[in-house]
Amino acid sequence: MPMPTPSVTPSFATPSPTATPLPPAPDWSKLSKNMHGSVLLPSDTRYASAAQLYNPRFDATTHPTAVAQCTADTDVAAAVAFAADTRYPFAIRSGGHSYAGWSTSPGLVIDVSQLKKVVVDTASKTARIGAGAKLGDVYAALAAKGMSIAAGSCSTVGFGGLVQGGGIGVLTRAYGLTSDSVRAVDLVTADGKLRQVNSSTDSDLFWAVRGGGGGSFGAATGFTVAVKPAPTVQTFYYAWPFEHANQLLEQWQTWIAGADRRITSTCKLLSDPRSATQTALIAGTWIGKASDLTKQLNPLLSKLPKPATTVVHSHTYAEAMLLEAGCSTGTASACITNAMTPANRQAFAATSSVLYGKLNSLAIRTVVDNANAAMNLSGLIEGGVSFDSLGGAMLDLDDDSTAFAHRDAAAIVQYTATYGPGLQPTMYDSYVRTFRSTMGLWMGTDAYVNYADPTIVDYGAAYWSDSYPRLQQVKKRYDPNELFTFPQAVRPTTI
Repeated sequence: MPMPTPSVTPSFATPSPTATPLPPAPDWSKLSKNMHGSVLLPSDTRYASAAQLYNPRFDATTHPTAVAQCTADTDVAAAVAFAADTRYPFAIRSGGHSYAGWSTSPGLVIDVSQLKKVVVDTASKTARIGAGAKLGDVYAALAAKGMSIAAGSCSTVGFGGLVQGGGIGVLTRAYGLTSDSVRAVDLVTADGKLRQVNSSTDSDLFWAVRGGGGGSFGAATGFTVAVKPAPTVQTFYYAWPFEHANQLLEQWQTWIAGADRRITSTCKLLSDPRSATQTALIAGTWIGKASDLTKQLNPLLSKLPKPATTVVHSHTYAEAMLLEAGCSTGTASACITNAMTPANRQAFAATSSVLYGKLNSLAIRTVVDNANAAMNLSGLIEGGVSFDSLGGAMLDLDDDSTAFAHRDAAAIVQYTATYGPGLQPTMYDSYVRTFRSTMGLWMGTDAYVNYADPTIVDYGAAYWSDSYPRLQQVKKRYDPNELFTFPQAVRPTTI
């Protein structure tokens, strides 16, 4: 997709939906009788933790009528059938990481987080991963068998949500998207059937759930994925004073366009007003020979001032994935537990753009100016922008091989603002969305569905571009009455 030419000042609209009154609560005992797991109500001692989402900004509004904790595929089928029969609103949740808070519902939450088993077959180089498995546990289970997969960096994210949106992470350029590794999906559809969809069975549905986003086509319970022998991973981190931010971003985007696919990297411009510090950095992974990393990085580093900070290490796959999740020591289980403690569970606002090609000098100055503006946000813990490199193995598949629409992009761009406890999100939402809107002059309106933003009005085009009409056809075939729905769900075609 070509870079747009600046023409008009972009704008964004903030929807103000009216709450739909809930129907009378159904008889939850009927659902309980059909489940191995539990149906938790507000009076249950386990309800509070079961209802909680990852982002604490939603704590005040996260009060579902009931949480169905599913422990088997049949539990998910029973909960979906119950919701269909009663016409009671529901949401599917694996990790609870929806940026827009759509992992919950004022009605029923069908929680698949207990479907977390990871079974690795080293002979066939495949694994069956439960939809509720947290990413840190997935990495640990694969590494224990000498295997690996490309996915994200957050240890607590649910595998089911991540993979259905595409899945971008620290080995993307080497291995491709997480969804590119999927060979079959176990899915409960609106008719109550538990299906295993693949390239030969319900192939159109299989296409849709690999990039079409979670929650529009059914409730996923598990995934069969191709895995690779675990590599030794070189991690690198270089940081410069913020005065070099323009030069860093300009050189990074040029370098990554021709970089070896075995390198995946990110360029971040971050501000921390609490400590009055700002950082321009690049970080990433390399899975080639350790001795070749310097040669790979030299075309970039030779065009930049000497970095203020340099950290380069060699790790096992398991160690590297923990490090990328912010855990330099300990186990995956400890990393996950620590991430959900009050001290580490921080509220944030975020949105995204998609970069095709390269930014010109004016666009780069605008990025830096907006990242610098985060210093004026009171209560901000950290804010700014991240450019995550794409390409490499992603380009091995055709554009229409899955529903993911940004296969030929140079980077996914994420604007973020993490803020202190008890603060209202309005100012931070405005910061990230204005940042995105301003950069729309150069990057257009495309966005990444896993970084859902409820203010994107034409979300079908933004998330899925030319894939959206086909997604609508799949929706019409498998869920014409929109049993699976939320504010930015795929809508069935009207044709």
